[in-house]
Amino acid sequence: MLLTVGSDEACLHRRVAQLKEKECQLAIEDVMYMLIFYRFSEIKVPLVPRLSRCVYNSRLEICPSRDWELESIHSLEVLEIVREHVTTIIGLRADSSVTDYWATTKITRLMLGRVYVASVLYGYFLKSASLRHHLEQSLALANQDCHLGCRTSNQFQELCAYGLKNLVFDTVSNKQSVSHGQGSTNQGMKGEPLKCYVMRLDPETLQRCAKLKSKEAVHLIENHSCALFGDGKTGLVENDEVILTSFSSLRRLVLEAVAFGSFLWDTEEYIDTVYKLKENN
Repeated sequence: MLLTVGSDEACLHRRVAQLKEKECQLAIEDVMYMLIFYRFSEIKVPLVPRLSRCVYNSRLEICPSRDWELESIHSLEVLEIVREHVTTIIGLRADSSVTDYWATTKITRLMLGRVYVASVLYGYFLKSASLRHHLEQSLALANQDCHLGCRTSNQFQELCAYGLKNLVFDTVSNKQSVSHGQGSTNQGMKGEPLKCYVMRLDPETLQRCAKLKSKEAVHLIENHSCALFGDGKTGLVENDEVILTSFSSLRRLVLEAVAFGSFLWDTEEYIDTVYKLKENN
């Protein structure tokens, strides 16, 4: 049956296709969320429930903290940057005493939601930047190996030209030069620390690493933050309610958010191999 562009049947078909596409997108977002939830279950860390369930008499406490488990997912280099982020957010150093962490501070529900979302995006950025850093280091190492192989081949041809007599007499000097070359190669293999690498990234690369790649990821963060910080009746996050909480609970929220962002990057990358996600323009 032929359908004209402006006919009622054509409009109906377009509407049905849009609804199916929307249902498919929601299903993909649910799968992504379940994969992230599974990653948290692997380290035996339950996600913080709706904030209203954790607040009693305008005081928020999240127990147990699970800080060690949430930090265990990061490499040492990434963990150093994550701890600096936590220090910047909550205002306490990583080596602060237990008494300091159980001290209380006031924060609005709206600001708490913004801190959480910002930390999710920061975790996403760190995952992207660290993998980019690792890739560039691997490429640099491969180039070093290539140059070293070419140099060794050239040296071998030169030695053959000298003849066996010269080769025997030059053994000691060649060993010294080879060991010196290996030292410089090992020094190059150490690479640049991740923290320094991130600090020298140009604005365009920073934006590329920080930008969410898919619309599904954007919707997932929005829905998760609304479910966590939104009002129980309306689901809106715009709430100026002042909450009293400990620095320990703030640290728990920030560490969870960073881990959520890191897991989101992994999940997005995996899902995109089996289903084409919508690009976040």
